[in-house]
Amino acid sequence: MQQTTTSTDSPTPQLENHSDSESNLHTSTDSPTPDVNVGKTSTDILRDVILWKRKSYTVAALLAATAIWLALEVYGLTFITLFSWIAMFLIVSTFLWGNIHMLLGKDPLDMSRMYISDESVVEAGIKFRESVENSLRFLFSVSTKREWFVFAGTVASLGLLSVVASYLDLLTLLYIGIVMGLTVPVVYVKYEDRLKDLGQRARVRCHIYNSAATERCRMYYSSIAERVKKMKSKLQQKKKKKNE
Repeated sequence: MQQTTTSTDSPTPQLENHSDSESNLHTSTDSPTPDVNVGKTSTDILRDVILWKRKSYTVAALLAATAIWLALEVYGLTFITLFSWIAMFLIVSTFLWGNIHMLLGKDPLDMSRMYISDESVVEAGIKFRESVENSLRFLFSVSTKREWFVFAGTVASLGLLSVVASYLDLLTLLYIGIVMGLTVPVVYVKYEDRLKDLGQRARVRCHIYNSAATERCRMYYSSIAERVKKMKSKLQQKKKKKNE
């Protein structure tokens, strides 16, 4: 007698595949959202602060600059006094915050992240070197190249700065510089096309006026040269007549 054996496939592989797909689905859905700040350098963060992409940091910088200027300029505090008060406030706040954490049974404050990395120091040194090199290149380019508009703008800006500095002290100038640095770039980015159009029109008009003034100077110089030649010729004729 022959026994017929029927082979039945076990459903375990399908269940395993189904469980694997469910686990993959859970891991894909439960994956955390990427942090926006990851991969950003200090220059990128500074650019975001200047362009008001991080409004809380920008507002905090403006308030801190205003408070320091009021304390030093209006209320007459010295820098050492203000620095001591700020240091005392930070130390007391950190002490109270750490003790409150311990009283509430929470983990103590993690201070391991408060350090200055080597990459940030090297990057700051590179940026400082690049800014100095660009300043020197701009200085020599303005002095050597015949770009009259840039030359006149640079000289006028330095003259205006010297006049303003004669009426204000260094602290007020620094405060004005910080406020302008946090407001002017945003306005420029917002109205960049209009400002570029106005600048192009101003350059065209200055070029027209410069060419007209140069042409008048040449005509005036040529007329003076002709008059001088006529006077010389008259003097020579008079000398010849006297000699005769």
